[in-house]
Amino acid sequence: MSMEVRGHKRALLLLVPLLVAGMILACDLGGLLGRGGAVPNVVINAPPSNIEVRLGEEIPIRSTATDATGVTKIELWVNEALYTSEISAVAQGQSPFSVVQNWTPQALGSHKIVVRAYNAAGNMGESASITLVVVSEPPGPPATPTEGAGPPPTVTPTQPGPVSPTATQPPPPATGTPPPTHTPPPPTHTPPPGPCLPSVVTTIGLVGHPKGVATHGNRVYVGLHDVPSVAVINADTNGVLTYWDTGVSGQTRYANGLVFHPGAGRLYVANRNNNSVSSIDPAAPASANLITVGSQPFGLAAAGQYVYVANFADNRVGRIDTSSDTYFSLIDVFYQPALLGSLGQDVFVPTNGPGRIIRIPPSGSPIAVGPDKEGYFAAAVNANQRVFVTNRKTDEVIKINANNNSVQDTVSMPHTPYGIAVNLSKNRVYVVAAGANLLYVLDGATLQTRGTVPIGAQDATEGGQGIAVLGNKIYVSNYQGSSLTVLDDSACP
Repeated sequence: MSMEVRGHKRALLLLVPLLVAGMILACDLGGLLGRGGAVPNVVINAPPSNIEVRLGEEIPIRSTATDATGVTKIELWVNEALYTSEISAVAQGQSPFSVVQNWTPQALGSHKIVVRAYNAAGNMGESASITLVVVSEPPGPPATPTEGAGPPPTVTPTQPGPVSPTATQPPPPATGTPPPTHTPPPPTHTPPPGPCLPSVVTTIGLVGHPKGVATHGNRVYVGLHDVPSVAVINADTNGVLTYWDTGVSGQTRYANGLVFHPGAGRLYVANRNNNSVSSIDPAAPASANLITVGSQPFGLAAAGQYVYVANFADNRVGRIDTSSDTYFSLIDVFYQPALLGSLGQDVFVPTNGPGRIIRIPPSGSPIAVGPDKEGYFAAAVNANQRVFVTNRKTDEVIKINANNNSVQDTVSMPHTPYGIAVNLSKNRVYVVAAGANLLYVLDGATLQTRGTVPIGAQDATEGGQGIAVLGNKIYVSNYQGSSLTVLDDSACP
C-alpha cells in the first residue's frame, strides 16, 4: 500500500470521531432550540417596573406573546419560581396570545417578575423582567383630637411666692357684676361614613352612539351602533387608540354585543341589522371576517372554544366555532334571547319575551332555569357559581345558584335594570339603570344595594347595554351621551 493511501486512511480514521461528535452536538442543539430555533417574543404590558404595590392586594400582570407558529402557554414567574400559567384554548397555539395573570404579594420588599411563553415547537421565550416593590398598608389617619380640646395652654411665668397647699379659687366677682357665663364650644359631629362606591375616573368622548363593551389585556373595545366601527381604548391611559372597521356597510344599525375570545385571540362583534358577526384579529384589524348568523344578533358570550350568539329576532341561539369561524344554529330558546353570560363552558341566556332563563352546556341541550317571566335581559356570573340576571319588566335582579340551577335570591330595583357586570375579586355587582343614568352597586353575597353613581346619558330603548369590568375598573357605554364612563372601584373593600 502506498504512503499516500495510508495517509488518506489515517485522516479518515481521525475525521470519523469528529463527525460523530458534531452530529451529537447538532442533535443536542436541535433539542435545545427546537425546530427552527425560533422562540416567542414576550412583553409585559403592565404594570410598569419599579412601582410600589400593597401587601396582599391582587396585582394584574398583563402580557402579550407572539410567535409565527403559535403560542401554546404563558407562565408567570415571581422571584425565579413559577406562580401560575395559562394554556391556549387552541391546541396549535395562537398569536398574539394576551393574558392577565393576577399575583397577590405576601412579603414586603422587591420582587422580580418575568413572563415566559412557549410555542408549538416547545421553545421558550422570556420577557424582560420588571421589579415590583411591595410595601405595607399606608398608616391610618391621625388620631382625632378630643372633643372640644384646643391648643395646649400657654403658661405665663409668675413672680415666686409662697405655695398654698390648697387649690387657689378665682376671686369673687365685684358686687353688681354678673358672674361670667362660660359657653362650651359645640361638639364636633363626624357623620358616619357612607357606603364605599366606585369613583368616576374620566368620561371618554366617542364617535357615534356606543353599545357593547368588551375588555382584554389592557384594551377596551366599544362597538358603535350607528357607524360600522369599534373604538379601541388603552386601559392604562384611557386614550382612544384607533377605530376598527367591522367590514359592514349600508345598514342603519351596526354593533350591538361584543366579546373578546381569549383562546382565539380575536374580537367578535354582533352586527344587529346585518345578521352577521365580525371576527377581527388585532394583528390584522383591517381584514375583518364576516360570519353570517341568525336574525338580529344581539348579545355574544365566549365559552370554551365557542362564541355564542343570541339571535333576537328569530328566537334562537347559535355558536361560532372559533377554530374555523364556522357558525352553527343551535336551539330555540323560546323568545328574544338578549345579553348572554358565560360560566366556564356553559352559557346563560336571558329571554326578553315570555319564557325562562336558559342554560346551554357544551352539548347544546338547553336547561330551563328560574320562573317563567317576561323581561329577562342581561346575565353576569361571579366566581362563586352565582348567576345574576336583570329583568326589565319586573324591575328585578335575580340570583341563581349554578350548582343546582335554583333561584337563590331576588331583589326589587328602584329603577329598571339593564346591563349587568360582576367584579370577581370583590363580588360586587354593577347594574345600569338606563332610565335614571345611574350605576347601581350591589353586594354579590346579599344582593343589598350599596349605593348609586351617576353615569353618562343613556337611552330607554338602545341604552344601558354596554358594561364591562377589567380588574377594578368599570366601563359603561353612554348611548345618548356618545361617551364611555370609566369608574374605579379599587378603593373599596
